[in-house]
Amino acid sequence: MPIVVGEVYTRVRVHGPRGSAELDRVLVDTGAIHSMIDRAIADRLAISPEKRTRFAVIGGTIELPVGQALLEIEGQSFRVPVILGERNLVGLTTLEILGFTVDPVDNKLVRKDGILYPVAA
Repeated sequence: MPIVVGEVYTRVRVHGPRGSAELDRVLVDTGAIHSMIDRAIADRLAISPEKRTRFAVIGGTIELPVGQALLEIEGQSFRVPVILGERNLVGLTTLEILGFTVDPVDNKLVRKDGILYPVAA
């Protein structure tokens, strides 16, 4: 598969109550707020929907189940919200929580410190 500038893929380990799964080539989508886990994988790992949330899509809105999963990327892991859907992808919330940003020129993730603005007393 040819490399396209701006397309970034990463390996993700998904942990659920019934084990874990290694996903070798997951698209990093900085235009997506939440990450998404394929429903069949979520079911196998016993990642349950905790709520249904409406999402804007081209042509309208859809409602999808959302649960929580422990996602691990390059040694960093944390429990994050995940859409239980049709594909696997890493969204912006997961990147920020795990401390990554995208380098679109070298097509990779790079570590990034969080930003904290002090509040005046």
